[in-house]
Amino acid sequence: MNLKLIKTSRDHESALARLEELMLADPAPGTTEEQELELLAFLIEDYEKRTIKIPAATPAEAIRFRMEQAGLKQHDLVPFIGSKGRVSEVLSGKRDLTLAMVRKLHEGLGIPLKSLVQDGVGELPPRIEPEAYPVKEMFLRGFFAAAFGNDWSKIKDRAEEMLQQFFQGRQEDAICAYNRQTTSGRSKVDVNAVHAWRCRVLDLAGVLDLPDYDPEVLSKAFIQQLKALSTLSDGPLRVRQRLQEVGIALIIEQQLPGTFLDGAAIWHPKGFPVIALTLRYDRLDNFWFTLFHELGHVKKHLGTIPGGGFIDTDIDSASENQIEREADQFALNTFITEAEWDRLESLETAAEVRAAAKQLAIHPAIIAGRLRREAGDYRKHRTLIGQGKVKELFKLS
Repeated sequence: MNLKLIKTSRDHESALARLEELMLADPAPGTTEEQELELLAFLIEDYEKRTIKIPAATPAEAIRFRMEQAGLKQHDLVPFIGSKGRVSEVLSGKRDLTLAMVRKLHEGLGIPLKSLVQDGVGELPPRIEPEAYPVKEMFLRGFFAAAFGNDWSKIKDRAEEMLQQFFQGRQEDAICAYNRQTTSGRSKVDVNAVHAWRCRVLDLAGVLDLPDYDPEVLSKAFIQQLKALSTLSDGPLRVRQRLQEVGIALIIEQQLPGTFLDGAAIWHPKGFPVIALTLRYDRLDNFWFTLFHELGHVKKHLGTIPGGGFIDTDIDSASENQIEREADQFALNTFITEAEWDRLESLETAAEVRAAAKQLAIHPAIIAGRLRREAGDYRKHRTLIGQGKVKELFKLS
């Protein structure tokens, strides 16, 4: 008997042949041949454990095994999978398990996660309740990876998976941004939708190729350059380009339902400021005021809360917060100083507004918008405010 560790497939084949010879000989107990048979069987088993991978059971096979153990029928799986049709599709391998199904099968029937999830995860991520988010609207707006497909009716039961992929752990983050306090009596803002919008903005900003940001760039001269762009028909597009040239991302992302969002100024995790506008009011006067309000936050306030930011709702209304009032004043005074406004606030006709705008080298919509805002009369100067002009520039429907 001269046995050695089996290392190759050729060794394995020889060992199997010898094992068959010994088994046919049926050696008597205690003989050398019987000892050889036992040792050979052990060496063969050791080699096969090391080299031969037995395919793991599929999720469907794991479920069937649990059904046999517990004496369950297909209809017993409806509470865990969703319907008789879905149960049949899952068990036949025609439908993959969703994250929600995995949770229910694991928690309700005790099936190990490694049997239900092909990559053998040890634990599931914290639960996200799809009902808490405007998932369909997010899907239609392209928030989720293309791998999920483009037919909502076919993948809506994978809502939690889409949210998990989108947030990537950020659902537990604090919004860490000041929500503009107003005197308008606005009903409660949907904070979850605000957070989803914020994450979307950061994602869009994160793929931009921007130079390093230097706070010193926001000089008076630079602000005046941005102000001058308001006179151009494509001024909103040019101001976005100019900001990005100095390391500030300007993102246009329309608001989600229930948020009443106008804009935001946020620090990106990569270390640069992001200004986001929703264009909730598609008017040139609102665009320039909101943009410079958020620019005021970047210049005056954003550095005081690293990693945080400001989320602004109902920006046309008066605010009782000192920081918000400072951002308002920055936006207003950049275009029209207090001394200039003293002689402009009595303007009445469109011709007067246009003449004043030409003198100040700003767009007439800015003066018209402020006249409407100060008077609280939004019927005035409707033809001057650039209604319907901004979304068209950014190619938004």
